[in-house]
Amino acid sequence: MRSQHFRGNVFVANLPPEFSDDQLAEAFDSFGIVLSASVARDPANGKRLRYGFVDIATERAAKLAVESMNGAAIEGYNLDVRISEKPLAAKKPPRLAAGPQRSPHRMPAGANSDGDGDEVANGFSPRPQPRRQPSFQVERRPLPRRPG
Repeated sequence: MRSQHFRGNVFVANLPPEFSDDQLAEAFDSFGIVLSASVARDPANGKRLRYGFVDIATERAAKLAVESMNGAAIEGYNLDVRISEKPLAAKKPPRLAAGPQRSPHRMPAGANSDGDGDEVANGFSPRPQPRRQPSFQVERRPLPRRPG
């Protein structure tokens, strides 16, 4: 499963035909922590396609990987490596009103933060900001020492 928030998502095309997920991860391991690597498969027959995605822990590592690996030859195939972009969301058709429409949520007159009343005057209130997901943390532990 691909992450929802951009970190270091990299698209890799022109892979060798029998390239595995593990080989893809190993190819990008030198640029940073590889969170996931997957070669795309045909949903009809499960055959490997010649492209895949690599999720690297940081955006900086992903940019370095793109600069270094784009055009690099693996097993005689020149890779096409790019930052993976989010697909543009298709616009949904407007919903038809099935019942009574609700009026927009209004904030009490004293509740707006800047005091100028613009949000309340035009009938709209500011939306609450979405919660940020916790960041990835690596737990570091000292290695046990052998006596002697």
